[in-house]
Amino acid sequence: MATEMREVVRMSAVLLLVAAAWTQAGAQSYPSKQMTLVVPFPPGAATDVFARAAGRRMGEILGAQIVVLNRDGASGAIGTEMVAKSAGDGYTLLWGSSGPLAISPVWTEKVPYDPLRDFAPVSLFAKIPYLLIIHPAVPARNVKELLVLARAHPGKLNFASSGTGGTAHLAGELFKSMTKIDIIHVPYRGTSLFVTELIGGQVDLAFAGPTSALPHLAPGRVRALATSGARRSEMFPDVPTMSEAGVAGYEFTQWYGLLVPAKTPREIVNTLNATLLKAMNDPDVKKRIAGEAAAPAQGTPDEFAAYLKSELQKNAKMIRDANLKRE
Repeated sequence: MATEMREVVRMSAVLLLVAAAWTQAGAQSYPSKQMTLVVPFPPGAATDVFARAAGRRMGEILGAQIVVLNRDGASGAIGTEMVAKSAGDGYTLLWGSSGPLAISPVWTEKVPYDPLRDFAPVSLFAKIPYLLIIHPAVPARNVKELLVLARAHPGKLNFASSGTGGTAHLAGELFKSMTKIDIIHVPYRGTSLFVTELIGGQVDLAFAGPTSALPHLAPGRVRALATSGARRSEMFPDVPTMSEAGVAGYEFTQWYGLLVPAKTPREIVNTLNATLLKAMNDPDVKKRIAGEAAAPAQGTPDEFAAYLKSELQKNAKMIRDANLKRE
């Protein structure tokens, strides 16, 4: 009996060594074929712009072709689910963003994936802040004056967004929650429409993407009071952060990053992380990031995993505190 047990232990040890050798060999030969980078949104958006720039350079570094596949639909859920259910072999990657990964899972009960269970984060890539913009007729030159006005007239001011449950909406809800003001949400079907309505004076204020607001700032059609990022934007260096403007601790950004299926070997995750970080030093990639008024946000896989978890917790709390109706 003892002899048999020793043989079982010996064979188990041999199998473990063989498995480790195969894993190491696979990691060393990776990649050995074409890779697919799934973007769960249509071509042309910031998600797509970033993915194509980073994917091109990563492919050059790895010596493999990376094909960008736009699989849009259901607010990013279709493409995200596709990667979640794909083989964890390092050949199907997700260019993820805050909407499908950190908002939809706590906003709706219909998301067909678990962002924490089904993915292995590789690295953050960039964060795009929002600008708090107001119509020039609103008698407030800064955030403090806007808060005084809102508190003096509860329920009278309104803020626009591109739709209920979207990032611009939640940026406004976080602002309401942290400042204890009563302003009314007015949802529109798309960013261009709500910016047009703001310019026309139909709404008072909004949290808008930098590139959407930029054409209207110099002519004075809208006025920027603050940026929602942790640091000032290089595109708008004179616009203070929300913390600088008086709302300490406020930060809300649209973020982007690279993820793979959860069962992907850690060696491959580490290879992709090192490759993406190297790609982010490429001049063209830097240009694409700056062109979207974004800030680079690279880090380790563990840091990205912790950040994703914290974002889910923050957004869930925000939705509860604002008593928003889940879809």
